[in-house]
Amino acid sequence: MKLVIFDFDGTLVDSRKLIVESNRIVFGQFGFAVPPDEASFALVGMSLELVLPQLAGPDAPVKQMLEAYRRLLPLLRADEAYAEVPFGGAADLLDALAERDDVRLGIATGHLSHAITPALERFGWHKHFCTIQTVDKAPSKPHPGMILQALGEAGVKAEDAIMIGDTAFDIEMACAAGVRGVAVSWGYHRADRLHGAGASRVVHDMSELRDCLFESIASVSLEP
Repeated sequence: MKLVIFDFDGTLVDSRKLIVESNRIVFGQFGFAVPPDEASFALVGMSLELVLPQLAGPDAPVKQMLEAYRRLLPLLRADEAYAEVPFGGAADLLDALAERDDVRLGIATGHLSHAITPALERFGWHKHFCTIQTVDKAPSKPHPGMILQALGEAGVKAEDAIMIGDTAFDIEMACAAGVRGVAVSWGYHRADRLHGAGASRVVHDMSELRDCLFESIASVSLEP
């Protein structure tokens, strides 16, 4: 059995508009300068409680800002102008993997449980995943806790798992857990940063990712 663990934002879906608009509203509400997009994107993948002090300063009212995001994000997701949009080919790849009996799928995301579940259900993806790891269940990336818990829930060894992500935090988490990290170049971190974090491979489109995953699955299936 092979376990393929996916990051969400920047790997399966494009969430740039949601991030930019939610930052604009919340930072404005609390009287902070809105952070540059690139500064926000550089921290995607980590939990908001770790991100906000870096973007708003060490004295930011993190608890109150987190509550503002919690109230705001469902409203923005209900607006097609800001909701996450699956990257082309993501749905087909998940469907193809879910059809196999030698593969299990997981999610490891910086979202909270109450945020990721509606998003997965909106795309019809929730049924594909046997394990969904969030920051209210495990420490924030790059801590390996999410992957270690996913391995335990799926009953898969580290050497039989792959982490797919778009940020250095995803890859550092994978390396810390002893899991192969494959990075995608269409997300929030550049390829050189992904390689530097320890990515075993950086793929540049969904077709290349599909080939990479199916080749890896086949190699495990052929082992005696």
